[in-house]
Amino acid sequence: MSDSESKSREVGGADLTTAIKQLSQPVDTLGDAFEEPGGTALLLCRDSDSKKWAPRWLGQSDLQVTIASDPANALELARATQPDVIIVDAALTDGGSQRIFDVLQDAADVRSKVIALCASNNEIKAALDARVFDIARKPYNWQSIAKRARHALQIKNRNLGLDEANVALQDALELANIARQRLRSQEQFEPVTGLPNKSKFVDLLRRAMQASERGGNSLAVFVVGFSRFRLVIEAMGQEQADRLLTEIGHKLGTCLSESSTAFDSNNSGLRTAAIGSLDSFRFGLMLTVFDDESVPSFQQQLLDVFSRPMQIMGQVVHLSASLGIAVYPQDADDVDQLLQRADNAMRDAQNRGGGVQYYCSETNRAAARKLKIEHMLHEALDHEELSLAYQPIIDVQTGATHSVEALLRWKQSDGSYIPPEEFITVAEETGLMLRLGEYVLEQACTQFASWRQSGSKLSHVCVNVAKAQLMSRNFIATVKRVLETAELRPGQLELEISERGVLSGDYEVVAQLTELKRLGVKLSIDDFGTGDSAIAYLKELPVDTLKIDRSYIAGFAKNGKDVAIASAMVALGQRLDLTVIAEGVETGDQLEVLREFGCNCYQGFLAAKALEPDAILDFLEENPSL
Repeated sequence: MSDSESKSREVGGADLTTAIKQLSQPVDTLGDAFEEPGGTALLLCRDSDSKKWAPRWLGQSDLQVTIASDPANALELARATQPDVIIVDAALTDGGSQRIFDVLQDAADVRSKVIALCASNNEIKAALDARVFDIARKPYNWQSIAKRARHALQIKNRNLGLDEANVALQDALELANIARQRLRSQEQFEPVTGLPNKSKFVDLLRRAMQASERGGNSLAVFVVGFSRFRLVIEAMGQEQADRLLTEIGHKLGTCLSESSTAFDSNNSGLRTAAIGSLDSFRFGLMLTVFDDESVPSFQQQLLDVFSRPMQIMGQVVHLSASLGIAVYPQDADDVDQLLQRADNAMRDAQNRGGGVQYYCSETNRAAARKLKIEHMLHEALDHEELSLAYQPIIDVQTGATHSVEALLRWKQSDGSYIPPEEFITVAEETGLMLRLGEYVLEQACTQFASWRQSGSKLSHVCVNVAKAQLMSRNFIATVKRVLETAELRPGQLELEISERGVLSGDYEVVAQLTELKRLGVKLSIDDFGTGDSAIAYLKELPVDTLKIDRSYIAGFAKNGKDVAIASAMVALGQRLDLTVIAEGVETGDQLEVLREFGCNCYQGFLAAKALEPDAILDFLEENPSL
């Protein structure tokens, strides 16, 4: 047996422990001290020629080789031994539809370089899509493959050195950042722009308010924000972004100076004017108000300046500025409240797409309401105060109950309800949507399982899903866990995705939907016809159902265009072999029109409102399921 052959061994499931010990043995390095040390390789293939020649050539590249023919334990073996290089037959799968090299690439705890042995163009494409380290095309030249494997080992060793250096660098940067933050807290000026920092600006604002009070004048506070600035950082880097911030500060200062100069040339009296940096992307300005034209003139000057593109190191940047304005003493009588209300107005302007927004009591009440809802929502989730109601979905032709849709309800102690459109928005803005969505999914599946045990013949339950859930990497695992706990088949769950805001063609969302479809879960598009993207992506989305938004159904009696659009939606669904459900059906005339269209199902007050769980069984006795 040759030296190279002595370095290899073929293992199956029973020899896993032996292989682990073999690959874990230290490798003696001979020869020049500057030569690359030897390494380990794992060969996953069933090809006899590869098993014969691979160890010989890999051994000559000073790689200790283990051969495994059974792909079932490939991931376990790779995790346990952590070979430097894994050479895998691209045709091998994990027993299902996933290729072994995909499994290895997706495993975060396997850091081996993967070389794929490909016998066809399709395998090459799949390997490239998986971003393996290298590929080899059949017939295999093992002398060349051995050199590539050696190259992979060298790169891995160098990367390990770089990783260690990066860790040390990150530690140093963290220490430097801590020191920088401490220094900033002691200084009065923001180091990037040279402007007064927030602490200094608040002090200046307090003094200006006192001066305005003595002089009997008003004082306007502006908060200027830039909603696209994070994109600038990602595209240009922090250094260029700092240059841009400096230029913004310069332009704001110029506007303030020009405004004060123009005032001084036409008026007598002292005008207060100051600028400060509130945080990375927000600036504060203050200006004494002597007449009704002061604030509108200055705000227009700011908008004009930032409506024009800026150039940083030869690169053109378009910024979207939003202005919030609050006036002392009309809007607030203390410095913190005045600045906060100007900031609330700025955020309101951002939500409206930019421009200017003055503080008003409605803005303040809306912000306070959101804060209260957020707190109450945390409490409601902790104490399970939320509940679900279920609206039957009825077959248009037979009148039989097709399925039910789970609808979230939040009842208060006084018997009133907080509408979902209010608290769902707060949940999305505050990061509570994942927790809320998981709660709804668990409750709906548990309730559906209970109905099935009681003899119900309902085919499935429909649950709404938010974009935040579809963007979560844990969502698929959550769905699997909930179905397993409730002992439901995947086909007994339908997830409804809203056309508005969700169906944007986002790769991660489409990938999650595809995986859910592969799992066997039904998918439907809710509120169809209210957005502008669903039709464009409909051919790519693995959905089963379209739900026509209620706004079109309500317009049947008033607008012939709504009837035509609804008819087109039904026809589109039929062409795509999708189930079409009409929402918000309230009259027999509406139902008759839908029946003429050939619409499959409907839901709405004509059949039933959303019912408590116990009432569903009574409803099913009168309206049996399909």
